[in-house]
Amino acid sequence: MNVFGNLALLLAFIGYFSLASMAGKPTPGGDYGVGHAFALLFAYAAVAVGISIATAIVLWKGGFDWVTEKTTLRNTFVISGLIALLIFSFFAAMINGGGAPWVMRILGKYTIVWALPPLLLAGLILVNTSLQSLVPAVIWQWALKGVVLISAVSCVLMLGQWLVNIPIAAAQHAEMRDAEDAHRQQEFLDQIEKNNPKTEMVLILVFTTKHHDKAVREAALAKIKSNPEWQQYLVSRLETPWAGEVFPFLADNDVEDRRLFAEPIKAGILKMAEKFKDSMERTHTFYDGQFYSETQAILQTIAKFQDLGVDSAPAVRKLRKALDTPLKSYQQAANLRCIPVLDSWLKKYEKEK
Repeated sequence: MNVFGNLALLLAFIGYFSLASMAGKPTPGGDYGVGHAFALLFAYAAVAVGISIATAIVLWKGGFDWVTEKTTLRNTFVISGLIALLIFSFFAAMINGGGAPWVMRILGKYTIVWALPPLLLAGLILVNTSLQSLVPAVIWQWALKGVVLISAVSCVLMLGQWLVNIPIAAAQHAEMRDAEDAHRQQEFLDQIEKNNPKTEMVLILVFTTKHHDKAVREAALAKIKSNPEWQQYLVSRLETPWAGEVFPFLADNDVEDRRLFAEPIKAGILKMAEKFKDSMERTHTFYDGQFYSETQAILQTIAKFQDLGVDSAPAVRKLRKALDTPLKSYQQAANLRCIPVLDSWLKKYEKEK
């Protein structure tokens, strides 16, 4: 077993000298940086594998009996110490500069150079018991204990730093998100402010849906209603390809003259059927949620105006039929979620008729 133990230590020594030769050097840029990172990783892997194998052999041979007489406690100490050493040596080898944990920055960028030799020499003595008569036990045992203690304390401090940073990072993320939301909201408000409600009202209808903040919705509604003919404007757009912008407005907002919209809503659904059919013919790759939000807005609008006695079912049937448009060989189909929604609505309509 001594042969395997010495081979493992030889591997660890080779990895150590590779790490020591790269310690403290700045990470090069470009492809050289990638190569440098892989070199560090492979060198660390050599150290980790070598130390782990040597430790397992020494533990199996009873070389750690001096730690404590209790087997379970001894095994726990040895395995925990090994894990702490591996974690510590990883950060010492792989991380340099401002991104390193603060404890590693305090210990310095040459930590790997001075931390591993006592460990490796102690391992050499533990594997080759004949050397223990040449070196006083108090020297190599305390050297090993010192490195393990530094590793364990460093791991605890790094864990503490990580735990402390969790709420800090969460707060910073929330602050950044709030700033982005505020910036985006201001952009929306600027667009609304610049809008001409007599000629461009359709462009700000999207800001009136329930998905926008109250401030944005109120600003958009105020701008829209600043045009005395805003309802007539919406009715006229239902008969154009812009119907897709009007339906979400009608689904989420009330109008003053509901009867004004009764018949135009049917015309708008027919326009949407034409739009669906055109998309079915032109789209290359479909996705499940395609047409879903438009379908929901249409059906919600119908529900709001159904008490006016207007039969929208024929128009809805044409909308549904548009989704059955045959696809070409190059088009990639999807399970459109809007289809069962429309089928369910039509089935319910037939029952209630």
